Amino acid sequence: MAAREDGTHIKGTKKSLPDGWTTSGFRFAIVPTEEQAIRLERAFGCERKVYNVYIAGLYKYLEGIGFEGGFIRYKIPSYTTITTQYDYLDKSNDSFVYNDAKMRFQAAIQKYNVEYAKKPMQYKKSVRKKMKTIGYIPTFRDIKGVPKFHSKKQGKLSYTTNQTNGNIKIRQENGECFLCIPKFKEGISMILHRDVPADGVIKKVTVKREGTRYMVSLSIDYPFQVPQLQEDLSPDDVIGLDYSQEH
Repeated sequence: MAAREDGTHIKGTKKSLPDGWTTSGFRFAIVPTEEQAIRLERAFGCERKVYNVYIAGLYKYLEGIGFEGGFIRYKIPSYTTITTQYDYLDKSNDSFVYNDAKMRFQAAIQKYNVEYAKKPMQYKKSVRKKMKTIGYIPTFRDIKGVPKFHSKKQGKLSYTTNQTNGNIKIRQENGECFLCIPKFKEGISMILHRDVPADGVIKKVTVKREGTRYMVSLSIDYPFQVPQLQEDLSPDDVIGLDYSQEH
């Protein structure tokens, strides 16, 4: 079995849930302190930087092979080949910040290969118009489906960190709830508007900023028994309602 009865993974085995367990997502608002918000924003920026360096490397590779469509077969380097080039991409961030950038980049290439690689190479409509009217010379970022740079304004302000040896937990203190994640061991204040399974195991956390709000999504494994469906019901045990509500 790949997991113990408490949901923890047995090292060296394929990851799977034990019998009677399930995985669900739980979403909550968090209220970081001013200092914590600065650290979160820095993490988002570093994730974007690593992702964009991956994109720059991809474009250099595509130029080198004279890419004109088809499958992208690009060997993705380790994120450490990028982080060692910049002093600010250091261990003050959770390592999963950098790994998340690599995973997103890998997913972007896979999406292109699945949705666009078998089709003739196409440029976006606005690009084709500029090519026709002003003689614009397109770049790889203009090709439909090819991964693009993430901008500061439109990029995804988030990262995902995984559970490792109990480094993610929820702590209750004086009636307040705190989410403890790597590099935030002191805990970030969290609005726990619904209960989470007491015997569950948090497997990963995605931290995200939406406008001015900070949110977290928790992926939790926990024991769950599917209620047995009741059979042989009589008509007197069933009520059906069909009505219109205008106000």
